Amino acid sequence: MADVLVHVEPGSVGRLEATNQARLEWDTMEALLEGLYTRLHEWKPETAALVRQILAELIDLADHDALDIVRSRVIEQQVLDVIDGPASVRTTNAD
Repeated sequence: MADVLVHVEPGSVGRLEATNQARLEWDTMEALLEGLYTRLHEWKPETAALVRQILAELIDLADHDALDIVRSRVIEQQVLDVIDGPASVRTTNAD
């Protein structure tokens, strides 16, 4: 078997790594989008519409560099859920 010599220009390794990383990110996003597309057609229309609305809001927040608002809303909802407790407990206590 013959030896194969490969000439690598200085600085090109970093570009190659960046290209591979970009390809990996693209492949990951493509897989997510394919999964989303499939699920949007499988879910009830109301669920699919809500997911579309939430994604549109998320994209808008990202466009305005305001994703930290989403995190605070999630935490706020978690706190409210803890305060409210399980629905079964509320129903039992109401009786």
